[in-house]
Amino acid sequence: MKSRANRKTFVTLLMLVWMTGGAHALDMLSHRASYHASVQILRGDPATRSGEGFVEWRTEDHCETWLFTEVSLIRIGSGDDAPEFASNQVSFEAKDGSWYRYQNEFEGPGGAELSSGEAVVNEADAPGRIVVEEPEPLTGNLPIGAVFPMRFTIDVLERAATGERFMNHVVFDGMDGAVASEYTTFVQSVEESDGHATWTMKVSIFKDPEDVGPDMEVTASIRDDGVIAAIRYEDETTVTTLTLHELTELPPGDC
Repeated sequence: MKSRANRKTFVTLLMLVWMTGGAHALDMLSHRASYHASVQILRGDPATRSGEGFVEWRTEDHCETWLFTEVSLIRIGSGDDAPEFASNQVSFEAKDGSWYRYQNEFEGPGGAELSSGEAVVNEADAPGRIVVEEPEPLTGNLPIGAVFPMRFTIDVLERAATGERFMNHVVFDGMDGAVASEYTTFVQSVEESDGHATWTMKVSIFKDPEDVGPDMEVTASIRDDGVIAAIRYEDETTVTTLTLHELTELPPGDC
């Protein structure tokens, strides 16, 4: 159950925000969204191949930064002794794309894990710096041109508004230590519903660009104000589907 899908939920979703107008700056709604989670495990005992739970995201405008948080709880199987998996994640990202800081907590039957660190972009045409603090100190280079989750979102938005449908980025989100991953985005369709345009898109995530296939594929339906209506994660062991249950608008930052 401790799959890449479970650990990357919050970061990946926040990357998939779209608008349908011209090349404007991102106008994301500050909100709290609660989701029903359904999990299918593709291997192992049939009695423990499915699970349910909830995921909650908060997206908040803090003037100079974006604050993203996730709380989730998934139970696999049934009965009083069914294993549970919980996560609590938070990240701050400078709106100018210059730095990013994260902390992720994960707890399951095998115990608890904590990861934290930060990354800074080099102003010159040179690699930036990644500093991992937990689970153990580690440093690395941030590739030239790499971006953080929200900066990725804005760039995809601006290019999609000009008609681009295939895009490639190198993104650092802190979910794999000091590794930045390659993201390939394909915009599939758009439709109007309840006064919003909702985009369907697919993002393939590669930790190693030399791999034949992606480590994860994400298919999402996203409203034009950044609210995720539904999303599906697939890797070689797990399929996780989230559907929107409750949405609450939060006040914007008092800037």
